[in-house]
Amino acid sequence: MFFKFFTLSATTEKDIIKAGFSVNSYEDVNVYTGTKIEFTTRTPKDYSFKGDIWKKIDSSEISERSCLLAKTPYLPFNELWNLLLQADRDDDRTGALVLMYKQHNHQLRQNYKALVELNDNISKAEKRVLKLLSSLM
Repeated sequence: MFFKFFTLSATTEKDIIKAGFSVNSYEDVNVYTGTKIEFTTRTPKDYSFKGDIWKKIDSSEISERSCLLAKTPYLPFNELWNLLLQADRDDDRTGALVLMYKQHNHQLRQNYKALVELNDNISKAEKRVLKLLSSLM
């Protein structure tokens, strides 16, 4: 498991804890009313799960109502691509796609173009990836 999605709600933090994660560290976040700081609150910066550190990644390209946790250190592009093609879990496939989109956009676009060119000669897994990618590109 490299990625875990949670639905954003009033209980998201409780859901994360219930799934076995614990807060590793906190950060201070300013809350604004217009341009004026109304107050500062402490929110989780990252989480711990089975000895690994997990960080939140913005996944709004996939869903505005999602919270994505990613295991650190992040996988390199080739391992993310393989995870996208071969992972058994939807969270890992989709999380790999989000992280590639955020951190390896140029390489992701190159692989997408290559799949489009080979459209008739690609595997079922690659066709599934092509469909996912076409929704982002």
